[in-house]
Amino acid sequence: MSAPRGFATPGFEDLEISTQLLIADAQARDIAIEVLDRPGHFLRLRKNDRVEYVKQASKTRLDSYVSFLMMEDKWVSKILLREKGLSVPTAEQFHDVETARAAYSRIQDRPTVLKPVFTNFGVGITMFASAFSKTDYNAALDTAFAEGPAVLVEELVSGEEYRFLVLGDQCVAVCNRVPANVIGDGNRTIAQLVTEKNQDPRRGQGHRTPLEKIQLGSVELSYLNTQGLNPDSIPDRNKTVYLRKNSNISTGGDSHDVTDLFGDDYREIAVRATKAVGAAICGVDIIVPDPKMPAGTSGAYSILELNFNPVLYIHNFPYLGKNRDVGNRLLDLLGF
Repeated sequence: MSAPRGFATPGFEDLEISTQLLIADAQARDIAIEVLDRPGHFLRLRKNDRVEYVKQASKTRLDSYVSFLMMEDKWVSKILLREKGLSVPTAEQFHDVETARAAYSRIQDRPTVLKPVFTNFGVGITMFASAFSKTDYNAALDTAFAEGPAVLVEELVSGEEYRFLVLGDQCVAVCNRVPANVIGDGNRTIAQLVTEKNQDPRRGQGHRTPLEKIQLGSVELSYLNTQGLNPDSIPDRNKTVYLRKNSNISTGGDSHDVTDLFGDDYREIAVRATKAVGAAICGVDIIVPDPKMPAGTSGAYSILELNFNPVLYIHNFPYLGKNRDVGNRLLDLLGF
Protein backbone atom coordinates (compact mmCIF):
# COMPACT_ATOMS: atom_id res chain seq x y z
CA MET A 1 0.00 0.00 0.00
CA SER A 2 1.32 3.49 -0.83
CA ALA A 3 2.52 5.80 1.93
CA PRO A 4 -0.58 7.51 3.35
CA ARG A 5 1.08 10.86 4.10
CA GLY A 6 3.17 13.38 2.20
CA PHE A 7 0.67 14.09 -0.54
CA ALA A 8 -0.22 17.67 0.44
CA THR A 9 1.90 20.57 -0.85
CA PRO A 10 2.37 23.21 1.89
CA GLY A 11 0.73 26.51 1.04
CA PHE A 12 -1.43 24.96 -1.66
CA GLU A 13 -3.62 22.56 0.31
CA ASP A 14 -6.78 24.28 -0.92
CA LEU A 15 -6.06 23.27 -4.52
CA GLU A 16 -7.10 19.95 -6.02
CA ILE A 17 -4.52 17.24 -5.44
CA SER A 18 -3.26 16.89 -9.04
CA THR A 19 -2.42 20.60 -9.10
CA GLN A 20 -0.67 20.24 -5.75
CA LEU A 21 1.56 17.44 -6.98
CA LEU A 22 2.45 19.37 -10.15
CA ILE A 23 3.38 22.39 -8.01
CA ALA A 24 5.57 20.22 -5.78
CA ASP A 25 7.41 18.78 -8.78
CA ALA A 26 7.80 22.27 -10.29
CA GLN A 27 9.23 23.59 -7.02
CA ALA A 28 11.82 20.80 -7.03
CA ARG A 29 12.96 22.01 -10.48
CA ASP A 30 13.17 25.67 -9.39
CA ILE A 31 10.28 26.57 -11.67
CA ALA A 32 8.57 29.77 -10.58
CA ILE A 33 4.88 29.19 -9.81
CA GLU A 34 2.13 31.76 -9.90
CA VAL A 35 -1.43 30.81 -9.07
CA LEU A 36 -3.49 33.00 -11.38
CA ASP A 37 -6.87 31.70 -10.22
CA ARG A 38 -7.08 29.54 -7.09
CA PRO A 39 -10.70 28.38 -7.50
CA GLY A 40 -9.90 27.61 -11.15
CA HIS A 41 -6.63 25.82 -10.28
CA PHE A 42 -4.94 27.91 -12.97
CA LEU A 43 -1.14 28.18 -12.88
CA ARG A 44 1.59 30.07 -14.69
CA LEU A 45 4.92 28.25 -14.67
CA ARG A 46 8.09 30.13 -15.55
CA LYS A 47 11.75 29.19 -15.83
CA ASN A 48 14.28 31.29 -17.75
CA ASP A 49 12.53 32.22 -21.00
CA ARG A 50 9.93 29.44 -20.89
CA VAL A 51 6.41 30.24 -19.71
CA GLU A 52 3.61 27.68 -19.63
CA TYR A 53 0.00 27.93 -18.46
CA VAL A 54 -1.67 24.93 -16.85
CA LYS A 55 -5.25 24.56 -15.65
CA GLN A 56 -6.28 21.68 -13.37
CA ALA A 57 -2.85 20.08 -13.81
CA SER A 58 -3.41 18.65 -17.29
CA LYS A 59 -5.05 21.32 -19.48
CA THR A 60 -2.22 22.93 -21.44
CA ARG A 61 -1.37 24.52 -24.79
CA LEU A 62 -0.47 21.05 -26.06
CA ASP A 63 -4.10 20.18 -26.72
CA SER A 64 -6.28 22.18 -29.08
CA TYR A 65 -9.83 23.22 -28.31
CA VAL A 66 -11.19 20.94 -31.03
CA SER A 67 -9.37 17.95 -29.47
CA PHE A 68 -11.03 18.85 -26.20
CA LEU A 69 -14.43 18.90 -27.92
CA MET A 70 -13.80 15.54 -29.61
CA MET A 71 -12.98 13.88 -26.30
CA GLU A 72 -15.85 15.58 -24.48
CA ASP A 73 -18.36 14.19 -27.00
CA LYS A 74 -18.44 10.44 -26.38
CA TRP A 75 -20.31 9.79 -29.64
CA VAL A 76 -17.81 11.69 -31.78
CA SER A 77 -14.81 10.09 -30.09
CA LYS A 78 -16.39 6.67 -30.65
CA ILE A 79 -16.70 7.41 -34.39
CA LEU A 80 -13.11 8.61 -34.66
CA LEU A 81 -11.72 5.63 -32.74
CA ARG A 82 -13.63 3.18 -34.93
CA GLU A 83 -12.33 4.91 -38.06
CA LYS A 84 -8.78 4.24 -36.84
CA GLY A 85 -9.52 0.53 -36.52
CA LEU A 86 -9.79 0.58 -32.73
CA SER A 87 -12.38 -1.48 -30.85
CA VAL A 88 -15.25 0.34 -29.12
CA PRO A 89 -18.58 -0.90 -27.70
CA THR A 90 -21.54 -0.80 -30.06
CA ALA A 91 -23.98 1.96 -29.24
CA GLU A 92 -26.93 4.07 -30.32
CA GLN A 93 -27.28 7.79 -29.68
CA PHE A 94 -30.64 9.35 -28.78
CA HIS A 95 -31.66 12.99 -28.56
CA ASP A 96 -35.15 12.55 -27.19
CA VAL A 97 -36.49 10.26 -24.51
CA GLU A 98 -39.45 8.88 -26.47
CA THR A 99 -37.28 7.56 -29.31
CA ALA A 100 -34.91 6.07 -26.76
CA ARG A 101 -37.75 4.32 -24.95
CA ALA A 102 -38.82 2.69 -28.21
CA ALA A 103 -35.44 0.92 -28.35
CA TYR A 104 -36.22 -1.14 -25.26
CA SER A 105 -37.53 -4.19 -27.14
CA ARG A 106 -34.26 -4.46 -29.08
CA ILE A 107 -31.94 -4.42 -26.09
CA GLN A 108 -33.88 -5.67 -23.06
CA ASP A 109 -31.99 -8.97 -22.83
CA ARG A 110 -28.51 -7.57 -23.42
CA PRO A 111 -25.99 -6.23 -20.90
CA THR A 112 -26.39 -2.49 -21.41
CA VAL A 113 -25.11 0.81 -20.10
CA LEU A 114 -26.92 4.14 -20.42
CA LYS A 115 -24.87 7.31 -20.19
CA PRO A 116 -25.11 10.99 -21.12
CA VAL A 117 -23.00 11.83 -24.17
CA PHE A 118 -21.42 14.59 -22.11
CA THR A 119 -20.63 13.47 -18.57
CA ASN A 120 -17.84 13.13 -16.01
CA PHE A 121 -17.31 11.34 -12.71
CA GLY A 122 -19.87 8.66 -13.52
CA VAL A 123 -22.77 11.11 -13.27
CA GLY A 124 -26.03 9.97 -14.91
CA ILE A 125 -24.78 6.47 -15.77
CA THR A 126 -26.79 3.26 -15.23
CA MET A 127 -25.53 -0.24 -15.97
CA PHE A 128 -27.58 -3.40 -16.46
CA ALA A 129 -25.51 -6.58 -16.29
CA SER A 130 -28.43 -8.79 -17.36
CA ALA A 131 -32.05 -8.53 -18.58
CA PHE A 132 -33.85 -5.47 -17.22
CA SER A 133 -37.41 -4.25 -16.96
CA LYS A 134 -38.92 -1.47 -19.01
CA THR A 135 -39.59 0.45 -15.82
CA ASP A 136 -35.91 0.32 -14.83
CA TYR A 137 -34.86 1.21 -18.37
CA ASN A 138 -37.14 4.25 -18.47
CA ALA A 139 -35.86 5.38 -15.07
CA ALA A 140 -32.28 5.07 -16.33
CA LEU A 141 -33.14 7.13 -19.39
CA ASP A 142 -34.64 9.84 -17.20
CA THR A 143 -31.47 9.88 -15.10
CA ALA A 144 -29.24 10.17 -18.17
CA PHE A 145 -31.32 12.80 -19.96
CA ALA A 146 -31.38 14.88 -16.78
CA GLU A 147 -27.65 15.44 -17.30
CA GLY A 148 -27.70 16.51 -20.94
CA PRO A 149 -29.42 16.63 -24.34
CA ALA A 150 -28.11 13.34 -25.72
CA VAL A 151 -27.77 9.80 -24.35
CA LEU A 152 -25.84 6.73 -25.42
CA VAL A 153 -27.39 3.28 -25.05
CA GLU A 154 -24.31 1.15 -25.23
CA GLU A 155 -23.20 -2.46 -25.07
CA LEU A 156 -21.90 -3.31 -21.59
CA VAL A 157 -18.57 -5.00 -22.25
CA SER A 158 -17.33 -7.53 -19.71
CA GLY A 159 -13.89 -7.23 -18.19
CA GLU A 160 -11.90 -4.93 -15.92
CA GLU A 161 -11.77 -1.20 -16.64
CA TYR A 162 -8.33 0.42 -16.75
CA ARG A 163 -7.24 4.04 -17.08
CA PHE A 164 -4.24 4.45 -19.41
CA LEU A 165 -2.51 7.82 -19.06
CA VAL A 166 -0.92 9.08 -22.27
CA LEU A 167 1.52 11.99 -22.26
CA GLY A 168 2.81 12.85 -25.71
CA ASP A 169 3.90 9.72 -27.51
CA GLN A 170 4.00 7.49 -24.44
CA CYS A 171 1.60 5.68 -22.16
CA VAL A 172 3.25 6.43 -18.83
CA ALA A 173 0.91 4.75 -16.33
CA VAL A 174 -2.06 2.39 -16.03
CA CYS A 175 -4.50 2.34 -13.13
CA ASN A 176 -7.32 -0.03 -12.21
CA ARG A 177 -10.05 1.93 -10.48
CA VAL A 178 -12.01 -0.35 -8.16
CA PRO A 179 -15.54 0.67 -7.10
CA ALA A 180 -16.11 1.81 -3.52
CA ASN A 181 -15.88 -1.28 -1.33
CA VAL A 182 -15.20 -2.73 2.10
CA ILE A 183 -13.81 -6.11 3.14
CA GLY A 184 -15.67 -8.01 5.81
CA ASP A 185 -14.15 -9.33 9.03
CA GLY A 186 -17.13 -11.40 10.18
CA ASN A 187 -17.79 -9.06 13.11
CA ARG A 188 -18.45 -5.51 12.00
CA THR A 189 -21.30 -4.09 9.95
CA ILE A 190 -20.86 -2.52 6.53
CA ALA A 191 -21.45 0.90 8.08
CA GLN A 192 -18.70 0.28 10.65
CA LEU A 193 -16.31 -0.95 7.96
CA VAL A 194 -16.99 2.17 5.89
CA THR A 195 -16.28 4.37 8.91
CA GLU A 196 -13.00 2.57 9.50
CA LYS A 197 -11.90 2.75 5.86
CA ASN A 198 -12.70 6.47 5.80
CA GLN A 199 -10.21 7.02 8.64
CA ASP A 200 -7.39 6.60 6.09
CA PRO A 201 -5.77 10.08 5.92
CA ARG A 202 -5.66 9.76 2.14
CA ARG A 203 -9.46 9.96 2.08
CA GLY A 204 -11.13 13.34 2.09
CA GLN A 205 -13.59 15.41 0.10
CA GLY A 206 -13.33 17.83 -2.79
CA HIS A 207 -10.42 16.17 -4.66
CA ARG A 208 -7.82 17.60 -2.28
CA THR A 209 -6.68 14.17 -1.18
CA PRO A 210 -5.66 11.08 -3.17
CA LEU A 211 -8.93 9.27 -2.36
CA GLU A 212 -12.48 10.37 -1.61
CA LYS A 213 -14.46 9.24 1.42
CA ILE A 214 -16.94 6.42 0.84
CA GLN A 215 -20.52 7.57 1.21
CA LEU A 216 -23.63 5.72 2.33
CA GLY A 217 -26.10 7.76 0.32
CA SER A 218 -29.06 6.76 -1.82
CA VAL A 219 -26.91 5.30 -4.62
CA GLU A 220 -24.91 3.13 -2.25
CA LEU A 221 -27.98 2.02 -0.30
CA SER A 222 -29.76 1.09 -3.52
CA TYR A 223 -26.82 -0.94 -4.75
CA LEU A 224 -26.49 -2.74 -1.43
CA ASN A 225 -30.19 -3.54 -1.62
CA THR A 226 -29.70 -5.27 -5.01
CA GLN A 227 -27.28 -7.60 -3.19
CA GLY A 228 -29.69 -8.27 -0.34
CA LEU A 229 -27.60 -6.12 1.99
CA ASN A 230 -27.93 -2.94 4.05
CA PRO A 231 -25.56 -0.86 6.22
CA ASP A 232 -26.25 -3.11 9.23
CA SER A 233 -25.32 -6.32 7.38
CA ILE A 234 -22.22 -8.13 8.64
CA PRO A 235 -20.14 -9.49 5.72
CA ASP A 236 -18.22 -12.73 6.10
CA ARG A 237 -14.51 -12.53 6.77
CA ASN A 238 -12.50 -11.52 3.66
CA LYS A 239 -15.67 -10.98 1.61
CA THR A 240 -15.49 -7.85 -0.53
CA VAL A 241 -18.72 -5.86 -0.61
CA TYR A 242 -19.09 -3.27 -3.36
CA LEU A 243 -21.15 -0.19 -2.63
CA ARG A 244 -21.33 1.08 -6.22
CA LYS A 245 -21.14 -0.21 -9.77
CA ASN A 246 -19.08 2.66 -11.13
CA SER A 247 -15.39 2.71 -10.39
CA ASN A 248 -14.74 6.45 -10.13
CA ILE A 249 -12.28 7.55 -7.47
CA SER A 250 -14.53 10.60 -6.98
CA THR A 251 -17.23 8.31 -5.56
CA GLY A 252 -15.02 6.48 -3.09
CA GLY A 253 -13.26 4.00 -5.36
CA ASP A 254 -9.74 2.67 -4.86
CA SER A 255 -6.87 3.25 -7.29
CA HIS A 256 -4.55 0.30 -8.00
CA ASP A 257 -1.42 0.88 -10.07
CA VAL A 258 -1.18 -1.94 -12.63
CA THR A 259 1.24 -0.42 -15.13
CA ASP A 260 3.50 -3.45 -15.06
CA LEU A 261 0.63 -5.77 -16.04
CA PHE A 262 0.48 -4.38 -19.56
CA GLY A 263 2.90 -4.82 -22.42
CA ASP A 264 3.72 -2.41 -25.21
CA ASP A 265 0.82 -3.66 -27.36
CA TYR A 266 -1.82 -2.33 -24.97
CA ARG A 267 0.09 0.88 -24.32
CA GLU A 268 0.29 1.47 -28.07
CA ILE A 269 -3.49 1.06 -28.31
CA ALA A 270 -3.83 3.90 -25.78
CA VAL A 271 -1.39 6.10 -27.72
CA ARG A 272 -3.23 5.40 -30.99
CA ALA A 273 -6.53 6.32 -29.34
CA THR A 274 -5.06 9.59 -28.12
CA LYS A 275 -3.71 10.44 -31.56
CA ALA A 276 -7.10 9.67 -33.13
CA VAL A 277 -8.33 12.97 -31.67
CA GLY A 278 -5.02 14.81 -32.08
CA ALA A 279 -4.43 15.01 -28.33
CA ALA A 280 -1.19 15.09 -26.35
CA ILE A 281 -2.59 14.51 -22.85
CA CYS A 282 -5.34 11.94 -22.45
CA GLY A 283 -6.79 9.40 -20.05
CA VAL A 284 -7.95 6.41 -22.10
CA ASP A 285 -10.48 4.15 -20.36
CA ILE A 286 -10.22 0.61 -21.71
CA ILE A 287 -12.04 -2.60 -20.78
CA VAL A 288 -9.66 -5.56 -20.82
CA PRO A 289 -10.87 -9.08 -19.91
CA ASP A 290 -7.33 -10.48 -19.60
CA PRO A 291 -4.13 -8.37 -19.72
CA LYS A 292 -2.18 -11.50 -20.69
CA MET A 293 -4.12 -11.78 -23.95
CA PRO A 294 -2.34 -10.07 -26.87
CA ALA A 295 -4.05 -6.79 -27.73
CA GLY A 296 -4.43 -7.89 -31.35
CA THR A 297 -6.66 -10.81 -30.35
CA SER A 298 -10.36 -10.43 -31.12
CA GLY A 299 -12.20 -9.27 -28.01
CA ALA A 300 -8.99 -8.40 -26.17
CA TYR A 301 -10.04 -4.84 -25.41
CA SER A 302 -12.72 -2.21 -25.91
CA ILE A 303 -12.18 1.54 -25.51
CA LEU A 304 -14.91 3.16 -23.42
CA GLU A 305 -13.97 6.81 -23.64
CA LEU A 306 -11.26 9.46 -23.86
CA ASN A 307 -10.75 11.92 -21.03
CA PHE A 308 -9.46 15.41 -21.82
CA ASN A 309 -8.62 16.28 -18.20
CA PRO A 310 -7.15 13.07 -16.75
CA VAL A 311 -6.34 13.31 -13.07
CA LEU A 312 -2.67 12.78 -12.28
CA TYR A 313 -2.95 11.91 -8.62
CA ILE A 314 -4.38 8.41 -9.10
CA HIS A 315 -1.03 7.48 -10.66
CA ASN A 316 1.18 9.26 -8.11
CA PHE A 317 -0.79 8.33 -5.01
CA PRO A 318 -2.48 4.98 -5.72
CA TYR A 319 -4.26 3.11 -2.96
CA LEU A 320 -2.11 0.14 -3.95
CA GLY A 321 1.02 0.08 -6.08
CA LYS A 322 3.86 2.30 -7.30
CA ASN A 323 4.11 6.05 -7.65
CA ARG A 324 4.55 6.65 -11.40
CA ASP A 325 5.84 10.24 -10.99
CA VAL A 326 3.55 11.55 -13.72
CA GLY A 327 3.84 15.18 -12.63
CA ASN A 328 7.48 15.21 -13.66
CA ARG A 329 6.60 13.45 -16.90
CA LEU A 330 4.16 16.26 -17.68
CA LEU A 331 6.75 18.92 -16.90
CA ASP A 332 9.14 17.14 -19.26
CA LEU A 333 6.48 17.25 -21.96
CA LEU A 334 6.05 21.00 -21.42
CA GLY A 335 9.77 21.49 -21.98
CA PHE A 336 10.96 22.31 -18.47
